[in-house]
Amino acid sequence: MKEIIKATVARVFKENNKSTARTVVNAGGARSGKSYALAQLLLMRAHNNPGLNVGITRKTMPALKMTAMRLFIDLLKKYKLYSAKNHNKMEHYYDLGVSRVQFFSLDDPEKIKSSEFNYIWMEEATEFTYADYITLLTRLSASTAKNLKNQIFLTFNPSDANCWIAKNLLPSPDVQTIYSCYKDNPFLTADYIETLESLKNVDDNYYRVFTLGEWGRNKNIIYENYNFVDAPPQNALEIIWGIDFGFNNPAALVKIYLTDEGVTAEEKLYKTNLTNKNIIERLSSIIPPADRGQTIYADAAEPDRIKEIYDAGFNILPANKAVNPGIMSVKNRNLFILKSSANLIKEIQSYVWKTDLNGNVLEEPVKFNDHALDALRYAVHTHFAAATPEPRVTFF
Repeated sequence: MKEIIKATVARVFKENNKSTARTVVNAGGARSGKSYALAQLLLMRAHNNPGLNVGITRKTMPALKMTAMRLFIDLLKKYKLYSAKNHNKMEHYYDLGVSRVQFFSLDDPEKIKSSEFNYIWMEEATEFTYADYITLLTRLSASTAKNLKNQIFLTFNPSDANCWIAKNLLPSPDVQTIYSCYKDNPFLTADYIETLESLKNVDDNYYRVFTLGEWGRNKNIIYENYNFVDAPPQNALEIIWGIDFGFNNPAALVKIYLTDEGVTAEEKLYKTNLTNKNIIERLSSIIPPADRGQTIYADAAEPDRIKEIYDAGFNILPANKAVNPGIMSVKNRNLFILKSSANLIKEIQSYVWKTDLNGNVLEEPVKFNDHALDALRYAVHTHFAAATPEPRVTFF
């Protein structure tokens, strides 16, 4: 007899579980529980229905490892279903009984050319293209039990009403949309709820997308001067770091490679509930002793934390926190972002200028989901400002 797993589930889980649509679109606000619900649902179905093939994908493998893959494995452990012998970390799959859960990226569609699935989950679906979706849809060809239907699930923040999902997918037949917001997640802290609700007074578009889970229109994106890369440069002239402190909000550490071509950013840490002692421990594991002479530019509003980290042997300095000049320092350079930097990528794609009640764009960024971007800005602006001497004035 198969072991019964008792788990608390939310509305989003129930709505997805009862859906009979071929394509199920989960458009939700920040922390609405949509990804957690999908991980629970696919785990339950693979566990209860022997022989299923489940695919969990994100556009790049590094981003997938940090998000949906980690979430699924953590749930296996939570429900005491995890066994190391069933987890093939080289081929990125987990055998749950005689069902298989395959984790794959779609940066190269040829990777799944001969694969067949019963269920596919596209995490952060707006990273994909419509052609990617069609490719995945053709892979829903595995045989299944009579009472089940092969399905593809999408999860994302509905940040752009002009994206391919809204324009090409939603009008299609056999597609169901499930909207969700923070109120669908009973486990959020009061502080985070307050942060989301306060967006109403900050930016109307952010409030619609991240608080209400409604479609938004980003007409005032701040950064457009970036490209994604697979690996850090081998010809770095110098390496610097930026750190933004946080506890309820994530502490973010970004490694920055300076080359003749521009600035390459790599997210190295992005985690909540870290004390300064925890941060020092993380820094010690991330930055080897031989590299601790590299400069870390930190939030100048936290001098006590800076001193403690400095005393622990790191070359950390207070950053110039000027916002608009800092943004211009980043905008004026070619910016490359490692594809593994999942949170930094998500932040930069939705980082916008505020607008007033009349829709006029203001010269002030929306202060939300910008922790890795702040770390990047601290480092780039402070480093290059310090390297540029003040002009000398000669009096005659």
